[in-house]
Amino acid sequence: MKLNNFKINSKNKKVATTSSRQCLGISITDKSINMVLLNARSLNQFRLEKYVVVPLPKNIIGNGNVENHEELVAHLQQANQKLRSSCRNITVAISQRQAFIQFLDRDEDTEYTEEEQVMAELSQYDSLDDVSYDYQSVSINGQGKENLLLVNSKRDDVNILMDAYTDAGITPTQMDVDLLAVINSAITWINVRQPELTNKCIAVFNIDYSETQAIIMCHGKLLYKQEINLGYEHLMQSLRRSYQLTEEEAWDMLYSPSKPEDYNSTVAQPFQQQFIQEIQRVLQFYFTSASQENEIEEILIFGYGNNSANGFTESIRQQTRIPAQQINPVLLAELGDGIEPAKLQQDSSLLTVAFGLAVRGL
Repeated sequence: MKLNNFKINSKNKKVATTSSRQCLGISITDKSINMVLLNARSLNQFRLEKYVVVPLPKNIIGNGNVENHEELVAHLQQANQKLRSSCRNITVAISQRQAFIQFLDRDEDTEYTEEEQVMAELSQYDSLDDVSYDYQSVSINGQGKENLLLVNSKRDDVNILMDAYTDAGITPTQMDVDLLAVINSAITWINVRQPELTNKCIAVFNIDYSETQAIIMCHGKLLYKQEINLGYEHLMQSLRRSYQLTEEEAWDMLYSPSKPEDYNSTVAQPFQQQFIQEIQRVLQFYFTSASQENEIEEILIFGYGNNSANGFTESIRQQTRIPAQQINPVLLAELGDGIEPAKLQQDSSLLTVAFGLAVRGL
C-alpha cells in the first residue's frame, strides 16, 4: 500500500501521487542506502534502469532510527548524485520497528464506514495530530467480509526521516513500510515466475546484514512476522575469522565461483544449519501462536546468493518437509545499459526492499 499520509504536516489528508511508468525505490538500513530505479514495460515486466548501494558508517542509523542527521543527509546526497536520476516518482521506506501493522475485518452489513472503523482503532492515541496512518482494502472473501490493512506510525518518527530526505534534495511521493515492501517483492516474483503459488501459504525469509525478516503470508496477507538475529554479518564474521579477510574481501569471496577447499565445511554448512534451525523455530512459533488452518506450502529465501547454495534448499526441504527456493526478486528485471550482471548478482541481496518499493510506485 502507498502510505500517502506519511507526509510532513499532511494532517492525515489523502495526498495525490504522481502517475508514472517509472519509480525510484529507496531503502535505508543500518548498513547502507539502497536505490532502485525501475521502468514498467507491462504489468509484470520491468527494466532495471539503475541502482546504487552506498555503505553507511556506524552510528548514522540504529534500529531504524536516525542517529546522525547531518551524516545521513550527506550520504543520501552522495547516493542521489551517484544514481543521476531525474525521476520524481519516489517511494521510500520506514522501518517496521517504527510502524504498527494490523488487519481489520469488516462485515458487509456493518453500520460503520471504513474511516470510522479506522478512527476507532486509532483512538488509543491522545491526538491524531501525533500519528501518521493509512489504510487500504486488501480483499473480500466469499462471505462478503472485507479485510482492511491499517498502518500507523508516530508522526515525529516520520518527520525526522522526511526531514533528512528534504535536506538531501529528495522529495518522496509516498512512503511504505519495509516489511510490506518485502511482501510486495514476494508477490511480484510469484506473479511472474510461479503464479500457482498465488493463493498458497508462503514463508518468506529476507536475509539482511544483521538480521532476517521472517514473514508468513497467504493471498498476499501478512499472517505472522518475526525478526531473526541472524544475517550476513554472522557469515562475514565467520569468513573473516577463518581466512583472515577484510569485510570487502569476505563479501567478494561469498559470491566468487572459486572458494577455499574447506569453505563448505568451515563456513557455509555451519551457517546454513544455524539458519535452518531458525526457520524451524519460526515455523514452530507460527503454528503454536494461534489456531492456524493454513499449511505452509513453500519457503522462499531472499538474499542468500545462489553461488553459495551448496544444497541449502534441499537441506531445508529435508528438515522441514516443505519445498524451498532461493531467489532475489530484483533479478526478475531486464537489465539497463551499464549494469554489470556479476555486480548486480553480488548486490542483489541488498535490494529486495528497494525493489518492492519501486514496484509499488509503478
